[in-house]
Amino acid sequence: MIPFDFVYLRPESIEEAVSAFAETSRAGLDPLYYGGGTEIVTFSRDRIVHPGAVIDIKRIPECRELRVEGDSVVLGAAVALNRIIESGLFPLLGRTAAGIADHTVRNRLTLGGNVAGRLPYREAVLPLLLSEAHLVLVGPNGRRTVGIREVFSKRLKLEEGELLVQAKTAVSTTKARWRHVRREKGTRTDYPLVSVGFLELDGTLRVAASGLLAFPFRDDEVEKALNETRRTAEKRADEALKRLPGEVRDDQRGSAEYRSHLFRKIIVETVEEMEKSS
Repeated sequence: MIPFDFVYLRPESIEEAVSAFAETSRAGLDPLYYGGGTEIVTFSRDRIVHPGAVIDIKRIPECRELRVEGDSVVLGAAVALNRIIESGLFPLLGRTAAGIADHTVRNRLTLGGNVAGRLPYREAVLPLLLSEAHLVLVGPNGRRTVGIREVFSKRLKLEEGELLVQAKTAVSTTKARWRHVRREKGTRTDYPLVSVGFLELDGTLRVAASGLLAFPFRDDEVEKALNETRRTAEKRADEALKRLPGEVRDDQRGSAEYRSHLFRKIIVETVEEMEKSS
């Protein structure tokens, strides 16, 4: 439970949600959009956030869509992770999501909540970065559809009052060769020391990672290192580590040295495995 009073709104449409956000914001209520609510509840208990209004988007049809539309897979922001896993529509996303929390929690955790959340891991964003998904965003300035790499850099950068409605990715991309490796300190449901996704398209290997740095990332320079095919897998991994777009995390869960070791090992194994089977 959230340990303070707040206004709870449950709009039936995107327009109602955006309007509610604007009205409560003007009233000084510091509103938040609410999907599964797990992160909002946790941060409210810890007094990290203190929303005066919560706008529940789970009744909005577009936010709950999970289907194939033409040549795209449509993933609503309010779709629970377990629904995505069970659908089988995006295997890499399903495998990645299966490592997040436990089954009961994943019934509440939503795609949008994970992607737009404040925690440093946000593993569900990795397949979206790798597949170069497009995001449908709606806010006070209208609707826009943008490539995820245009608005995600360390975090999802939305305009004030803007709502993430859907992610769309090409069906052909969901069928490409992929691999996901996750390593934890303790149990499988722990936060990851490293969570690394790979996708191979047109003979080029893409990589995105969470847990290694203070934010999830996909980086062009790291990928260039991975695809220097004249080098051994070990040398490619070493070069990828040199090109990381930030400092490797060093905390009580794992040292920077250990995380780097895990990431290097995962890269070597993946490069060797994919080249062997190609």
